[in-house]
Amino acid sequence: MKNSPNHKPGRRVEPVLPINLLPKGRRCVIVGGGAIAARKAGHLAVAGAQIVVVSPDLSDALQAMVDAGEATWEGRTFEDGDTEGAFVVFAATNDRAVNRRVLEICRAQGIICSSVDGNWPDGDFVTPATFRKENLTVSVATGGQSCRRSRLVKDSLSRHVAMVETADLVVIGTSHHQLSLSEREPYHMAGERAREVGRMLAQVWGIHEFMILNTCNRVEVWAAVSAEALDSGLVKQILAFDHLRDDRYYVKHGFEAFAHSAVTAAGMLSQTPGENHIVAQIKEALDASLEANWAGSLIRDWVGATLRVSKAIRAEAGPLLRDFEIEDLCLDFVDTELPVPIRDRSVLLLGSGVVGKAVLDRVLARGGSCAWCYHVNQPEVPAGVEERVSLFSFNLLREQLSDVDVILCTTAHSGYVLHRAHAPFLNQERDVLIVDLSIPRNVDPELADAMDNIRIVDLDDLKHWYRREAADLDAIRRLADETVAQHRDLYDRIVATFTGRHA
Repeated sequence: MKNSPNHKPGRRVEPVLPINLLPKGRRCVIVGGGAIAARKAGHLAVAGAQIVVVSPDLSDALQAMVDAGEATWEGRTFEDGDTEGAFVVFAATNDRAVNRRVLEICRAQGIICSSVDGNWPDGDFVTPATFRKENLTVSVATGGQSCRRSRLVKDSLSRHVAMVETADLVVIGTSHHQLSLSEREPYHMAGERAREVGRMLAQVWGIHEFMILNTCNRVEVWAAVSAEALDSGLVKQILAFDHLRDDRYYVKHGFEAFAHSAVTAAGMLSQTPGENHIVAQIKEALDASLEANWAGSLIRDWVGATLRVSKAIRAEAGPLLRDFEIEDLCLDFVDTELPVPIRDRSVLLLGSGVVGKAVLDRVLARGGSCAWCYHVNQPEVPAGVEERVSLFSFNLLREQLSDVDVILCTTAHSGYVLHRAHAPFLNQERDVLIVDLSIPRNVDPELADAMDNIRIVDLDDLKHWYRREAADLDAIRRLADETVAQHRDLYDRIVATFTGRHA
């Protein structure tokens, strides 16, 4: 310890530098024999120090440590030579003058010292409120402002750590396998609803990290959750799943949750098995959750492992799957249902997002042309096809409706962009096919009731139209399950990082 010309005795608040001392096998001296001295001795004993207590009398706790051979006792008052050769010293008597003397002796000898009374600002360190759980040590300090506050925070954190030990990976959600499109819509989480749900989940004690995944066919929360938090039912209430029958949503725990996430990322649970959009959607969900501070390294590692396993699943199951996306399914449906191919149809495309651009590519690839309607940001028309694509904003939508007989809706609005009020502007002489790829639906189903020549198809209709043979799906799922099982070690390592369980 060095004297400092800027040292100011009596300061009541001090900035501190958190460190962990390594006193194992070193001589550590405690001057004092009361309750506070016993607490300091207890911390040193856990750290393997050679403890020397200097005091005329001992508390029962210290006497027990001496009797157990955990400390040695000098049964007298403090002498200047008692600190010689010490690694660290605690001045813990009930005499302020003695504690001051201990500090001065240690300063002269270059030994770090802590005083437990009002002399503490003139010492070299303070011991924070601390608790230990196996190999985990948590300390809380307030710079000397409030010991009570430190203890309250420490006790609260200790309860939280206990919950971490019971935590595991959990996926809770619902999808097109459990609910139809109309039944699913109220549970989807996008925009402000997602933010509201996220804020509420973040307040639940025992939910350590989480991510919200919201796609056209599923809404899920991926989380590291303690058993107590999950059993409380708060998560189900926040998601409004408490209104659903048990078979209308799912809760996956532990390795089952990890396996579910990997199979989902591989596209095997999508409406069109094997589709690739889910990968980008999972990455976007992770980024949003990281930005909102709902997720951290744990969820990031989970997603990373999930995507790694999903690649292996695709490699195994790929030969059994046709390589196509929902956009391909949409165009296949249109070509199948209409007597004239899409290249000879008047097509209107609503939406300029990722799916909208992909649909445009498919229309153009099949020799078609289209009117492309955007909302805010005007997209770029691909080079070389400018004559086959006409751009316009939503403000001009009604003027364009009368010329089209195929409308492909890929918007992502919270409400309907096509509704009964648009009926008078639609083509009155030819059949009009409207395919709504949005979730929640952006085309009002009642629009079809307004005119006999309108047919509206949504994602559920496409799913029912496209059915694979059961044997194919069974074989694919078996391959997926076998592949996930081969990567069990990834799950074990993730869980070990936050529970302390061996991987």
